[in-house]
Amino acid sequence: MDFSLIIQVVQSVFFSETVLFIILGVVLGIFFGAIPGLTAVLAVVILIPLTYGMDTLTGISMLLGAYVGGISGGCVSAVLLGMPGTPSSFTTVWDGFPLAKNGQGRKALGIAIIGNMVGSLFGFLVLITIAPQLAKISLSFTSFEYTLIILFTIITVVSLSGESVIKGVLMSVLGLSILTIGIDPTTGSDRNTFGLEFLVSGVSPIAAMIGLLVVSKLFEELEEIHEKTVIPPPVKGGGGILSFNEFKHSIANFIRSGLIGTGIGILPGIGSSLANFVAYDQTKKRSKQPDTFGKGNIQGIIASETANNAVVGGALIPLLTLGIPGDAITAMLIGGLQIQGLQPGPLLFSEQPLLILGLFVSFFIAVIAMFFLMITVGIPFFSRILSVSKDYILPIVIVMSLIGSFSISNDISNVWITIIFGILGYIFKKNSYPILPLVITLLLGTMLEKNLRHSLLVSEGSLIPFFTRPISVVILLLIVGTVLFSIRKHIKESNY
Repeated sequence: MDFSLIIQVVQSVFFSETVLFIILGVVLGIFFGAIPGLTAVLAVVILIPLTYGMDTLTGISMLLGAYVGGISGGCVSAVLLGMPGTPSSFTTVWDGFPLAKNGQGRKALGIAIIGNMVGSLFGFLVLITIAPQLAKISLSFTSFEYTLIILFTIITVVSLSGESVIKGVLMSVLGLSILTIGIDPTTGSDRNTFGLEFLVSGVSPIAAMIGLLVVSKLFEELEEIHEKTVIPPPVKGGGGILSFNEFKHSIANFIRSGLIGTGIGILPGIGSSLANFVAYDQTKKRSKQPDTFGKGNIQGIIASETANNAVVGGALIPLLTLGIPGDAITAMLIGGLQIQGLQPGPLLFSEQPLLILGLFVSFFIAVIAMFFLMITVGIPFFSRILSVSKDYILPIVIVMSLIGSFSISNDISNVWITIIFGILGYIFKKNSYPILPLVITLLLGTMLEKNLRHSLLVSEGSLIPFFTRPISVVILLLIVGTVLFSIRKHIKESNY
């Protein structure tokens, strides 16, 4: 493409109202991502109607801003409240919150924001350089590969279940059982509804997740409602920026987590919910001090936040080149493009090259805007949460959580699901049952069932294709490696 044309597009974005709407999208995304119960998906959904009266580039750029801001904002409540604002920041809680409790909330949040920026820029570079080639790889995935990669995800999560792998397995089985409630995705018949009408539509994974991750945490906080603050105030001068030495020792982690996030983002339908788990797991396995993870190790924060933001660039690859959504948010972006009379796919690159270039520029602006807004305004503003009494914080969080649950499909049933799973989550935690395997199984279990049943239908009940397809064999080797690692870890720990 002509360099002068590139300069023209850059100027048209920078020196127009488009940049203002990008910033608006980023701000709204950060706000929704930072509040447990609200998500980046909801931020994009709310903004889509506003794009009707905008030109295509401005409207889609605003949605991209909300996407970047929403994924990034999830680290705020993960670090400061111990509640992930979005599923993509779940593992950020494990090391971010312990740091905050030790008075290093600003530092933990600053590290998370740096991870957000690095991950986003990593995904951006992949998007603009090798998008068509990487999209072809994801296109070669069939139901056999998807079945195995989801199974690999669940096994990986179980291996991180804590002291009892058996409890982790039981929680995953419970999640799969819950997903059998509602309409059978293949036959269309009701199953396991127990005659209750509100169960016909099944259990919303997002509503259940809000209950398990947020409401259950609120019940725990209510036990100590007499305490003045949620966690100790931050140490003065914490800064929230990585030292040069810390950054130098984190380069490999940034690159590895960026690769993981981008790679997972390219796979349609997987998304950032998986990326942060896998990146965290791989970083912990490669650490010389794995015992420090979960106790305030900054590498855990870097892995989680770098990977989940790298997903954004990765997820845009199948969206723009194939018209396939990489996650729930890019599915909404397809709706935004269709509103403008455009169909994402290979023809979009040849028919609308200026639009594609404009979206690349807008994505870059959104990343830079997110970083500076979070560093300059976000850390000072959100850190004030540390000095606010629980009497004010907890009611706001519970209300926003229930509003977020209801807004999933404007169905009051989701509110009841959130409350029920909040109670269950509290009971599970009190009895040392890990919540994570249940959460990830609820998020990916339906996809596992659909792909497994489709695979068996295609192969007429034979399992042989799972062991003969090249990509399937690679994933199977990863599964075997993870299982062996877990067994070795269990044996090693039992000897102490």
